[in-house]
Amino acid sequence: MQNAAAGSLGDSLPQSEVSVKKPIAQVVKEGSSVDSMTRRRQIARYNPSTQAMSFSCNGAVRRVFFLATAFLFLGALAHAASEWTAPVGELARKISEATGPGAVALEVVNRSSLSGAKVASIKNLLRGELAVSGVRVVEAEQAAATVNVTLSEDVREYVWAAEIQQGTNPKVVVLVSALRADSLAGIQSISGVQIRKQLLWSQEERILDVAMIDAGGSQRMAVLDGSKLALYRTEGGRWQHEQDWPVQHAKPWPRDLRGRLVPRRDHLLDVYLPGVFCRIPQKSPIALACLDRDEPWPLGGPEPGLRAAFSSQRNFFAGALIPGVGKYTNALAFYTAASLPREKYALWLFTGTDGTVHAVDGLSDQIWRGVAWGSDIASVHTGCGSGWQVVVSGNKDSGADELRVYDVADREAVAVSAPLSLAGKVTALWTSTENEAVVVIQNEEANRYEAYRLLFTCGD
Repeated sequence: MQNAAAGSLGDSLPQSEVSVKKPIAQVVKEGSSVDSMTRRRQIARYNPSTQAMSFSCNGAVRRVFFLATAFLFLGALAHAASEWTAPVGELARKISEATGPGAVALEVVNRSSLSGAKVASIKNLLRGELAVSGVRVVEAEQAAATVNVTLSEDVREYVWAAEIQQGTNPKVVVLVSALRADSLAGIQSISGVQIRKQLLWSQEERILDVAMIDAGGSQRMAVLDGSKLALYRTEGGRWQHEQDWPVQHAKPWPRDLRGRLVPRRDHLLDVYLPGVFCRIPQKSPIALACLDRDEPWPLGGPEPGLRAAFSSQRNFFAGALIPGVGKYTNALAFYTAASLPREKYALWLFTGTDGTVHAVDGLSDQIWRGVAWGSDIASVHTGCGSGWQVVVSGNKDSGADELRVYDVADREAVAVSAPLSLAGKVTALWTSTENEAVVVIQNEEANRYEAYRLLFTCGD
């Protein structure tokens, strides 16, 4: 497959670019004190009663207690407000720039770990900041625009997205982020990820994918290329050929052919090729049934979930997502995708045919430009950092490729592994299990294609 940075065989779907501007203003907590003095007329008495003295003392204690409680309450409110002043002010500014002065309907949805009290404080503060900018919050039937704010988070930051709909204009999405107070410990605890590779198979014909399957209680290996699906079994510690199935197809294969093997629980294997879908049922003797049809390919891990339409005449996904990522049912034309599960949602990464990477969480589409990633990525669960990482191919135009693992904690990719050098260019990279991936390279020096199992361990 061509590297995403090298260009595209087709035009990508247009996307609105959303950038995250991190708050840089420091929160300054301002306090005020009021000095007051109360004078009391002293009435001279001879031997005042004990009852009167007790009443006066108790009243003074109650007043002191009331004032102390009030000051503590007001101080807590001031601290809560000051904690969110910078990000809320930034969000209000971006919203007001998009809507202009006027009336809007505001809805705030919490998808983070923030408490109800903090969410209420943020909402009230946001209403006040909007009012300062000339934006009034009214009922929906009286509003000229709607603003839907979603409070989400990752390991390092709170990420707030505001989706703005004004009349028939296209929707506008603005983002702000705020560092979580408990994030520093999480960042410091990220350990490095080590990548190991194990050779599975090598042959002269281009390997599209390799899968390990359980057939009849014994492990077998399926190898897919452009002409056949081959099945191997272990014997004496070596893979022995067992069966071949030719892959029939009515139309010529596209240039830079791609394919994928996906083991299933209710049957042995699904085979995906451009314009061709095959299945191996769970029965003996093992047979292969193929149909000429554009079956959507599964994305991410091996279990059924998000799927995408693959272009039968090209080497990339056309962009239609089934069922979609939140509100996004279409993406740019892309080569591969990886899912990074979060507590309440999944962050999807798409490598576009235009060389960009799109990070989609269901509410926003953030575009990364100029990243040093190739077109092949896959998600793996290592237990390091945020738990799930993405393994990425390089974007070199010449020479051998390398693989590297990135942690995406706050919508920014941070390398957490040393590069793993390969003996050729990456032609395929797929998630095989939750903890493993399969990479195929073209070893030009040996004039062969080689498929490797990738293993990941968490440690320094």
